[in-house]
Amino acid sequence: MSRVALVTGAASGIGFATGVELLKAGHIVYFTDRHPTDLAKIGEPLRERAHAVILDLNSSADMRKVAADILARHGGIDILVNNAGITIKGADGKPQGLLDATEAQFFEIMRVNSLALMQMTQLVLPGMMKKKWGRIVNVASLAGRSKSIVSGPLYMMSKSSVLGLTRATAAEMGPHGITCNAVAPGRVLSAMTDKAAPGVNEGYAAQIPVRRIGEPIEVASGIAYLCSEHAGFTNGAVIDINGGFFMS
Repeated sequence: MSRVALVTGAASGIGFATGVELLKAGHIVYFTDRHPTDLAKIGEPLRERAHAVILDLNSSADMRKVAADILARHGGIDILVNNAGITIKGADGKPQGLLDATEAQFFEIMRVNSLALMQMTQLVLPGMMKKKWGRIVNVASLAGRSKSIVSGPLYMMSKSSVLGLTRATAAEMGPHGITCNAVAPGRVLSAMTDKAAPGVNEGYAAQIPVRRIGEPIEVASGIAYLCSEHAGFTNGAVIDINGGFFMS
């Protein structure tokens, strides 16, 4: 069955790969990002159901407008993938230390990595509740599950909060036919990891049992399952996709 999906942070990396997987599943997909999404990278006929929209998660008004436009066009948003996120590094490109974290940086990262997820979820829930069906997937991180060797305290705090929101949403919305789950990726090739200091990715890969960094498609495939019709009994779960670096 064709559904309407919205993916945040979809111009590249995990978000883009997820959007493509949802297109393959037959859905209409809105690739939202603060940067333009190059839909030309998607082959026909999948591209016919793909839409690129600029969305700044720092703006509540922007979120409301994008959601309202999609609701007016399709009558609802059935699938929400909260993927967008930011990180804050130290001046040398290495993980920021606790004593270096500032109040302004805390609010900056929590605005995008935590508050925006809640607000996007609030915008889609009424329509999902009306249909008695919905899929919400939050992209957390290994940094929210365990000690991260490449992420500072602010990023770890923000991604831990994603897991709390996931559980709260799953518990409250399950009776309405809406599931909410999370994926917690480890180190994955992306624009964010490309900015790491020299040697960081190589050193990380050496500590992963599979001895490599992950690919976006490997996370996107897990997200696509959680968005599927067959995932109705998976609710409040966290899928760890990290090559075996962290095992719960």
